[in-house]
Amino acid sequence: MLGTFQNWMLILERTVRAGGHELSTGLAAAGLELPEKGSGRLPIDLTRRIWTVAETVSADPVLGLSMLKQIDFTDFGELGVVMIAGGSLPQVMDRIARFHRLLTDVMYYEISEDDDTLTITIHTNGDPHWRAVEFACALIINLLRFRLSPPPSPLSVSLAFNNPAGQSAYEQYFACPVEQDASSTTLVLPLNGYREAPMGSEVARQFEPLLEQRLALLESDASWSSKVSRLIRQRLADAEPTLADIAASLHVSTRSLQRHLGSEGKSFQEVLDETRREIARLWLSGAAGNLRSLTELALLLGFSSSSAFSRAFRRWFDMTPGQAAKEKDLR
Repeated sequence: MLGTFQNWMLILERTVRAGGHELSTGLAAAGLELPEKGSGRLPIDLTRRIWTVAETVSADPVLGLSMLKQIDFTDFGELGVVMIAGGSLPQVMDRIARFHRLLTDVMYYEISEDDDTLTITIHTNGDPHWRAVEFACALIINLLRFRLSPPPSPLSVSLAFNNPAGQSAYEQYFACPVEQDASSTTLVLPLNGYREAPMGSEVARQFEPLLEQRLALLESDASWSSKVSRLIRQRLADAEPTLADIAASLHVSTRSLQRHLGSEGKSFQEVLDETRREIARLWLSGAAGNLRSLTELALLLGFSSSSAFSRAFRRWFDMTPGQAAKEKDLR
């Protein structure tokens, strides 16, 4: 089940209360009943409704930024320690990207380095509320400024949502140009001066084994479609994954895997198609790392023929791969 652990609610409640309001009153008026604290993840449809209530009650145009004032990293236990542990910029972002699923799986982070910049692309699963992305962007920069010296500011920020009322606050907080309604959410940061880890940054390594164990346990409880998608991504570059291949990797029969996916409203072919489409979308948005050509893209997606690749691409984006390449000025 896609969702977010309840630690996030503590910060949201404190933020709304700091503005002179009570989130619980708004939730009750909206007919929302929350599970008992400590009961695990809140499903994505519930968190979306909670965000809607919170922004209505608070009337805060930059609610995600305001939450930074109410963060107590001890809310997150050992994960909080690792989140604020020192290191170089690439090391800190690698930890965030690796362990963020202990908080939520409605987002995942793609980190890439190019010359003297590091680009963080935030992807979403299951259509979370845009406030969650606003908060994630602000939190990343808050963490980096807390741990790195001098505190870094992005070179540019692109937000895949549109909140005109927050534009000046975004530019003031990020201290750089901010584009809204972009094709993807990205933070571009300078690497010069941030490649080396400062003294004392090894503390995170003491907690990482424990977090790795928790992450492995979480992965074992993940939805079948997310497990299948993850294995598909790992195998696409070699060949088109088959139902039998993925079922064997998950130690279930093909019939059992079909049944599990069916209970989530998916088929194996649908998960394969959705995974391929997401990788292709990253290529279109320019967030696919060093991937430079259509040939590389077709190979990465595991298509056995150019015609099959072209048909799928047109179905996904209503254009041919050639038209897309022309728009990207690639050959």
